[in-house]
Formats: sequence, structure tokens, C-alpha cells
Amino acid sequence: MPNQPTMTNPQRALQVWSLLALAAMTRTVLTYEEVANLTGLPNNSGHVLGHIYFYCAQHKLPLLPALVVEKHTGKPSADLYEGMDIPEQHRRCFRHDWLNQEVPSIQELADAYGAGKTATV
Repeated sequence: MPNQPTMTNPQRALQVWSLLALAAMTRTVLTYEEVANLTGLPNNSGHVLGHIYFYCAQHKLPLLPALVVEKHTGKPSADLYEGMDIPEQHRRCFRHDWLNQEVPSIQELADAYGAGKTATV
């Protein structure tokens, strides 16, 4: 059973950023269930992944959260990915040099999420 979150969503997003960067470097696609098992997050971790999605989009980076997919469809579940070429997003993530990519701060993730949610409403 997943742990109850004791950190804020931006703090969790920073934790998940490292996991997704490592997944990209090892050319690995993860399921929501695997992310939940590895991090203790609930299986519906959309808000946490949303912080990373909006940060990546705003900084014109490959969309790291696209590496997290539903087990049965092989696609991310968020509507934000509707019509997107997911295999191409995976390739972009795999090609990017994440070791030399500056890791966002908790505040940058929070700000990106706030701006992104406002823009999509």
C-alpha cells in the first residue's frame, strides 16, 4: 500500500524528476504502478507528474512524464497528451542529456504547475 504523502506535490515532483531522468538515461518506460511502487506515491499521481510536465513544456525540454504510461495502453493517461506522438516523446527523452540538465527547484516546479494549470483552464 502506498505511503500517505507527507511532502508537498512540488517536493514529490522533485523526487520523481530524478526517477524519470534515470529512466530516460536507461531508455526505460515506466508504468504508473511502477512509479507508485518505487516512490510510495498513489497510483493516481497526476498532480505530481503535472508539475514536471509543465516545467518541461515551459522550458522546451522533452516531456519526462510521457515516460509514465498505463500498463494496458502503453500511453500516458493525462488529457495533456491527447494527439501527441508518444513514441517520439519517448525518443526525445532518451536522447536528451539529463546529466547536464539543471534540476529544477521545488519553487520552479510549483510555479510551472501554477502557470500551466492557469493556461489550460
